[in-house]
Amino acid sequence: MSVRLTDVANSDIPLRARTLVKPGRVFALACAVSALLLGAGFMQDLILYSGAKPELSNKIWLLDVDSEESAFTWLSVVVAFSAAWLLFLASRDAAMCGSRFKYHWYALTVLFLLLSFDEFAGIHEKISAALSGRIEHTGLMYFAWAAPAGILSLIGLAAFIPFIRSFPLTLAGLLVLSALIFLGGAVGFEMIGGSVAEVEGIESFRYRILTNLEEGLEMAGMLAFIYVLLCHLKRSGPTLHPSA
Repeated sequence: MSVRLTDVANSDIPLRARTLVKPGRVFALACAVSALLLGAGFMQDLILYSGAKPELSNKIWLLDVDSEESAFTWLSVVVAFSAAWLLFLASRDAAMCGSRFKYHWYALTVLFLLLSFDEFAGIHEKISAALSGRIEHTGLMYFAWAAPAGILSLIGLAAFIPFIRSFPLTLAGLLVLSALIFLGGAVGFEMIGGSVAEVEGIESFRYRILTNLEEGLEMAGMLAFIYVLLCHLKRSGPTLHPSA
């Protein structure tokens, strides 16, 4: 037996149900904060590189989107962890309903937990350094982790096609779009940025611009994914399963 939310007193409604009412507002707020921090970092780069020689000694690291000490990196950790939390809620619902996609939901939960950890621990950078000593890494392969990660991501995306098709057409399209936007930044712009870094270094203006674009696309992809999750949880309607 299950009891719909409309049959339960407001005081008994879980916090999850009350906070997922307007996904558009949550998405808009997150986008506004992200755009503010990204814009601040971009403006700082424009100012620092406005002269003949960049004044990097004046850099405010809190505004540097490519720094693990920045506010934008902190926000990325929060956003990735929030996605993992929403995925866990969806996983729990899928498991209770006996959905054949419950393991897909759990796999995504683990993936986003790893992404949130990587945002401040820089695991992919350590992997890239390890691979650099074993394979040729020039041009687009300068950051050695990017191409293998991109291939694995596309294989994973293909494996999730039945899962994606289980969503309504609009949400399925947004789900695919969010993945492509994220991979475009995390892999595509990372590879382009690597080819620039090899020639000009990571403190060049072109590399800084590419880094801002990369981080912006990664954030946009994660936020679009969160919007899909909020819509899915609102559409599915949280169901209470009493023990008695």
